[in-house]
Amino acid sequence: MAPAALPSAPVQCVIFRVGHTLQALPIDDVREILVPGSLTPSPGAPPHVLGLTQVRGNAVPVIDLAARLGLGHAETSPDRRLIVVSAGKGAAALLVDAVEEVTTARPEEFELVRIPGAALRVVLKHRDELVGWLMSAELVEPGQEREALAA
Repeated sequence: MAPAALPSAPVQCVIFRVGHTLQALPIDDVREILVPGSLTPSPGAPPHVLGLTQVRGNAVPVIDLAARLGLGHAETSPDRRLIVVSAGKGAAALLVDAVEEVTTARPEEFELVRIPGAALRVVLKHRDELVGWLMSAELVEPGQEREALAA
């Protein structure tokens, strides 16, 4: 995983709920946000890969972001959404419990936190809450996901 870095300029981001946590991605990582549709199972895929779905005619792996982050599994709710992000030359869809908002975060709202036994973590202080700052490239691992789905 790349070393954490604090944004030095305002960043537009999408804030979403995963379990009981708030997380955010830079809007530049996001292609679109969709209501989940049907899934085609992919035997042999990692446990956090739920299967494949079609997005604009392309097969895209669906990742249970709660499972990927070690937070259990996505909740069943009408608010669930797929956040489609770029993944190498393709895309991946991150299943989240709800999309909260799109906002602009200022550099002073970010903080670098050292978590014992883990890498540095960037958090966003937004409306008196701490929001995990994620980068799609660190979540998707395009080569690994594609290899597992091709098996």
